[in-house]
Amino acid sequence: MDRRFEDEQAVVATGEDRVNSQIQLFTESKPTEVFRVTTTDGDTVRATADHPFMTPDGMVELDELDTGDTVLTSGFVGVVDEQPEEFTLLDESDFEDENHQLVSHLTEQDLLPLRSTDDAFARLLKLVGFHTGDGSFSGAQSWFYADREDLEAIRDDISALGFSPSPVYERERDHQVNETEFSRTEHSVKVGARGFNKLLTKLGAPRGPKVESGFTTPAYFDRLTDWQRALYLSAYFGAEMSAPSAQHDKNLYCPKVSQNRERAVADAGEQFMHEVADALNSLGIETNTVERFEADSRDGVERLRVGIKNDSENLIQFFSTVGYRYNEHKQQEAAAAMQYLKRKEHTIERRAEIAAEVATRADGGTPVSTLRAESDINDRFIERSAWSGRSGRPRPPADFPDYEEFRTEVSVRPDNTVQTAIEQIELAGAEPVYDIGVEHDAHNFIADGFVVSNCGVRMMRTNLTYDDIEGREEELTNALFDAVPTGLGGGGVIDGSRESIDAALEYGVEWALEEGWAIESDLTHCEDGGRRLDADPSAVSKRAKDRAMNQMGSLGSGNHFLEVQRVTDIFDTDTADAYGLSEEQVVVLIHCGSRGLGHQTCNDYLRQIEEEHDDLLAQLPDRELAAAPAGSDLAEEYYGAMCACINFAWVNRQLIMHRTREVFADVFDRSWREMEMELLYDVAHNIAKREVHQTSAGETELFVHRKGATRAFPAGHPEVPTAYRDTGQPVIIPGSMGAGSYVLSGGDHSLSETFGSTAHGAGRLMSRTQAKDEFWGGDVQDDLRDQQKVYVKASSGATIAEEAPGVYKDIDEVVRISDALGIGDKVARTFPVCNIKG
Repeated sequence: MDRRFEDEQAVVATGEDRVNSQIQLFTESKPTEVFRVTTTDGDTVRATADHPFMTPDGMVELDELDTGDTVLTSGFVGVVDEQPEEFTLLDESDFEDENHQLVSHLTEQDLLPLRSTDDAFARLLKLVGFHTGDGSFSGAQSWFYADREDLEAIRDDISALGFSPSPVYERERDHQVNETEFSRTEHSVKVGARGFNKLLTKLGAPRGPKVESGFTTPAYFDRLTDWQRALYLSAYFGAEMSAPSAQHDKNLYCPKVSQNRERAVADAGEQFMHEVADALNSLGIETNTVERFEADSRDGVERLRVGIKNDSENLIQFFSTVGYRYNEHKQQEAAAAMQYLKRKEHTIERRAEIAAEVATRADGGTPVSTLRAESDINDRFIERSAWSGRSGRPRPPADFPDYEEFRTEVSVRPDNTVQTAIEQIELAGAEPVYDIGVEHDAHNFIADGFVVSNCGVRMMRTNLTYDDIEGREEELTNALFDAVPTGLGGGGVIDGSRESIDAALEYGVEWALEEGWAIESDLTHCEDGGRRLDADPSAVSKRAKDRAMNQMGSLGSGNHFLEVQRVTDIFDTDTADAYGLSEEQVVVLIHCGSRGLGHQTCNDYLRQIEEEHDDLLAQLPDRELAAAPAGSDLAEEYYGAMCACINFAWVNRQLIMHRTREVFADVFDRSWREMEMELLYDVAHNIAKREVHQTSAGETELFVHRKGATRAFPAGHPEVPTAYRDTGQPVIIPGSMGAGSYVLSGGDHSLSETFGSTAHGAGRLMSRTQAKDEFWGGDVQDDLRDQQKVYVKASSGATIAEEAPGVYKDIDEVVRISDALGIGDKVARTFPVCNIKG
């Protein structure tokens, strides 16, 4: 790329959003041959021949692309990041009139004191902005109104703040505009927490009917950075501003936002509109004059309105930097409108260049007939340019499509990228080439508009020893981190399609075997052979599948990891031999799940459960225990969806293991088969399964829900793979980066004591928020490397802090209890060598 990162910032694509991220690595290589790529929309980028571009068929390197080929571009770039001024917005003194319990609760959730630099404040800014446009209060309840899909995004942000939003409610409402009566479906979400209600109002969300309110922008608004003001505005516009639409011919309406205020508070409404306009102007977005006039239908009510100036470059600036938040429809319309305007401007600029060249050559004596013959533009345009010395801004050609015609032809993907064609690839000479690493969880970058590429647990054994890798730990860590996508958002080992997602959901690792990502022994050493036969892909929503399409083969975030380990202790020689384990042997542990697909599926069904069985939920001691009654249609549907997600999780870990095999082969310059990199076992965590167990009523079919637990079937159980039938199922219990992990075997007492289960990990001692307060990621990383020779790499320092060794319980004690109870017997202990985290 030819961009200079003077601000040490980069824009990265995270699948559902675009964010600015601090550059963590920036290296320059010697001058290399680069090419300039231009699309029919006028987007340009410089890239080397081996640089990958996103296409409808996945990532394709530039030297495999040609003019006319399709690539994906993203017009939204956001606002340049800058460190906000740090100040306290709210503290306990702002809640003196509230009860102590409310204040304590907000403090425990790290929402008091609330500072301008807190991540929570950024979420609250969006929620306040949207609520100001399309929200209401009813007593202690806070309500949001939007389309169902947009309310899910709002629910996610509310949940991230530590509050429990309701499911999405739906009802039919009757309306009348002038003499026309109609009904429409209204969707809403409520939050019953009084603390959330108070946060919104104290941060500027107006109470009571907005038409009677004297609210303006929040009092702290002028102290915010540009990107923070843009968060508030984009959410408000998502609720209130008109979407891009055709005005006539090849022009668009200017997006407008309006309010009604009673005459007594109309001055405040006008001030609000001026403050919105001023904020947009500071972002380089011109607005029309604020309008104020009598509302037609309501006596004593005035209407305030302001719009974005209707100029192509100005509209592009608005759509690309602010746009709409919490409104998928408007975001997609903005993406399409941006591409149309850019294509129109690019066409006009090209015609202006041709007109100027024609006029110059005609003045120099070149016959008009020659000029016509040499041009692919219509003869009349050439003649007028030559004879009149045409200057100024030409119009688009007559055959340039109207916006409505264009909109029927262009499709916007769920991530708001749009297909466009390459117009030209030309050699740009030799230039220095830069490698950029960012402190974020994404692996796709937006480079000048182009999209370019930068739970359960399984253990894989090798025939390597610690001596084979000692001294090469850092090299191996970096290679794994570069090869295996980590963190939130998108990026995977492969680019998924709807067909591949459905096949993975139905067939699990069997699909991976057919596609060449697995070998036969991977299936035979996996719980259930890597496939849940009860899987029903049709029970998984389109939204969940869309989230999975660019996450196939990725670790995710939180406590998920890929860790190279060495076996330090053998406790049961016979079982260890059966598992293929020996002291000083190198093994690889992979811990991750079904990514956004599983999370979305859970949310989808939780909403349905709350809607259909609210009476049952009301009887539970905690609504977090929400479940559909066994035997109901909803329970069966959810079980099918969950089994499909289990299959996807197995595929996800299989793809990561396949990539890990390739990395080892590259680093150690020998084939992975030569290194005997074979799956020891893959066991699921945190799932429910239909199993038969002995109870007081005899053999009974039960749903066994292992939350915070894992299966630990003993020797002889028919569901244990044949290779381990005589020893018991391998049980893998991760500890921490500084304490190691254990391999157990299913204990003789597990069926009678715990329905064939034991702990699935060490368990946390403190929350992630507390961990970030007590640990600094860089210090943890340095201490592990210098004191324990453990090399760790993650997408951010915060992730390392959240997963610091001191955050977890004593894994030795957890395993000791499991062994003493006979539910999981000690076989071997391992210790980390290299670890990559999301």
